[in-house]
Amino acid sequence: MITNKSTQDDFYLELGQLTANSVNHLVSSFNDLPASPYADGAYRLRRYSRFTMNNHSLSRLASQAFVQDESINHFQGNVVRVYPEIEDQTFEDPAFIELFNHFQRMANVQDDTPIEVHQMRILANNKRAEVAPEGVHQDGFDRVGIYVIQRHNIQGGNINIHSSKNSPAIISHDFDQGEFVVLNDRKFFHSAYPIKPVDGEFGYMDTFILTANLIRQ
Repeated sequence: MITNKSTQDDFYLELGQLTANSVNHLVSSFNDLPASPYADGAYRLRRYSRFTMNNHSLSRLASQAFVQDESINHFQGNVVRVYPEIEDQTFEDPAFIELFNHFQRMANVQDDTPIEVHQMRILANNKRAEVAPEGVHQDGFDRVGIYVIQRHNIQGGNINIHSSKNSPAIISHDFDQGEFVVLNDRKFFHSAYPIKPVDGEFGYMDTFILTANLIRQ
């Protein structure tokens, strides 16, 4: 399969928001996320799966470990991480498929392209928690989608988009209620502010992160 190079290069970023009905469907799927045994496990619960879309139909790919090169992820680079799969109930929900429809359409992701999905709850328990411990970074993909499903009892957590690693944010927003950004990960960097509970007790931020490399000749 061939992807037009100009289509790859011309896309920059796009903002959007899921429907309120979709958000309502998805919020409960974060209530049973398992703890992580890795370096971010003290403040992140996570599931991870791989899918493809074809004619708006979602198919699950075989499980595999997740690993990023140390040159991309200075926090957990070269660590082979294995996470539980996203649950079937979530996978089968039309609200979950809406994530992929937006991602494909906005970012020119063709059918049958593998799309990796991280489902995370970032916890703030009596102290601040890092949302992006890597700092200003790229994820090492062609396309990244960041979907914030809900924020509970927190301040901070703004998602920031940067034109370069050392530039100030050109977008900084406390995404919530299904708001999202889809971006060209080769052109932009992203980061996020830490979160902390508003009342000093407990808070969290629920997100889906979608990533893909475009199919080339």
